Amino acid sequence: MLLMKYYKITYYLIITHSGILALWKDKMKKTTKSIEEMVSDYEDDMNSMIAISEKENVELYEEFYEDLDNRITTEQSMNMIFFGPPISFMRLDTETILHIFVHTKKHLVPISRALLAWDMLTDGKTAAFLQGREFLAFGSLLNIIPEEDLYYVNFGDPSVLKYFSSSAIQLRSRKYGILAAAYKRYFGDSWYKNSSQINELGYLLCGFPSSDLKQISPHMFLDLSIDVLNKLDKCKPYQSKILYNIATSPDAFGEPYKWSSHEIGRLGSLFNCIPADDISSIQLEAVPSISDKVMKSMHIRKLKYFTKQQILRMNPKARRVFILRMQLKSSLDMSQVSRQRGRFIVESRSTVLFILACIVTLV
Repeated sequence: MLLMKYYKITYYLIITHSGILALWKDKMKKTTKSIEEMVSDYEDDMNSMIAISEKENVELYEEFYEDLDNRITTEQSMNMIFFGPPISFMRLDTETILHIFVHTKKHLVPISRALLAWDMLTDGKTAAFLQGREFLAFGSLLNIIPEEDLYYVNFGDPSVLKYFSSSAIQLRSRKYGILAAAYKRYFGDSWYKNSSQINELGYLLCGFPSSDLKQISPHMFLDLSIDVLNKLDKCKPYQSKILYNIATSPDAFGEPYKWSSHEIGRLGSLFNCIPADDISSIQLEAVPSISDKVMKSMHIRKLKYFTKQQILRMNPKARRVFILRMQLKSSLDMSQVSRQRGRFIVESRSTVLFILACIVTLV
């Protein structure tokens, strides 16, 4: 009886062991894959992970901004707009973008966001569909806008022409040249024949090339308004020189010794182009018309050509600027600095020799 129980237990153990062994072999057969199958599975997993990660990121940003839009501070919201993901910026409408750009310092706006905002405003079209308020919102950020876009600016819109002619934008000279080309594309090449048309240019006048500025006649120069003449400070030196030559022609203002306070007041920044030898010939009655702004921008080497009587007749602000610049010139004169330095070296050497002589005497 005991022997029969022993055989039964042994039989069950053998059957169980064989079953486990068979299951283990089947599992090994199923888990063992070829290299091609493993590569295919890896690529499928990788592609699925990429798709899932992109989808999850978008949903994460959407949920994040929906939760925080109503309770974040202004500074944090501006940081999210300018430095967050582009999708958060693209959620804004054009009116909101214009409002943000108008009330934001332009140097704080990232270039990538400015270009994205420009693309959203133009909406796949050219700049011909933009008005003055869009350009007002960008301001100096127009420096980073592609030139081919600015070439299609519509100066036929009064708001666009008024903005660029009356606003002192910190634009590069090349950008002003592109805007001048856009103006010529709309109004033609004969703009210099109409004084009223020149007066409307304002700051845009400095964007035209020298060949166009030379076409302005002396009689036409006399018809220019004081407003446009006061906006010539953005011109390059060679442009100012051309306009100065037109102003000093016999049919215009004439030579400097003929000028009165009226001519000097109208010249504005063009007065800086006067030759140094002609400064002393200016009439004393006309000297008070020289503004402090002109005196600040005049080349410092020309200041010494003013006579004592002319200095006394200057208006108080211009005379103060003149004295301060002359004092600064004297303090920064390298010949005087080298002379003082040489005197210091000589005095130092004499002091050292005196001390050595005293030591030798004591010894």
